[in-house]
Amino acid sequence: PTLKSGIGFDIHQINKKSKTGLKLCGIKLPYPKLIGHSDADVGLHAICDSIFGALSMRDIGFHFPNNDKKWKNANSSKFVIYCRKKLSDQGFYITNLDINIIAEKPKISRYVNLMKRRIANLLMIKNKIISIKATTNEKIGFIGNGEGIAAEAIVQISNENIF
Repeated sequence: PTLKSGIGFDIHQINKKSKTGLKLCGIKLPYPKLIGHSDADVGLHAICDSIFGALSMRDIGFHFPNNDKKWKNANSSKFVIYCRKKLSDQGFYITNLDINIIAEKPKISRYVNLMKRRIANLLMIKNKIISIKATTNEKIGFIGNGEGIAAEAIVQISNENIF
């Protein structure tokens, strides 16, 4: 089988004026939302970039430019579904997806299973091949000061469906 890997990273600033509306890995959480052209879901954006990387297809900004009104306030689930279609078109399957959320708040442990289920549904994969972990930035810098949230993802794809 042909195996390929891709890595993705995204970071957005927290909207301090909002009280709720945070979208993270496709789930809405009761925390201040992130500022971005679309819904600013750093988790889903990092996943998309990891898939684009594995397929050698540039990045999320190339496919969904932030100067295109069509994507203003867009639900990032649409981007993930697009990536799933690109994988399918090229005959690839996800064999592993690993995601890190970097934030001081919120603590995500109680949301991880919901996030995994949402991502699994969007990508049509088993949630046992998805890992979601979180870390803080140890109170250092932009993220450490509680001003933003970042996410990184690495995906492995294969041209053989081993599941």
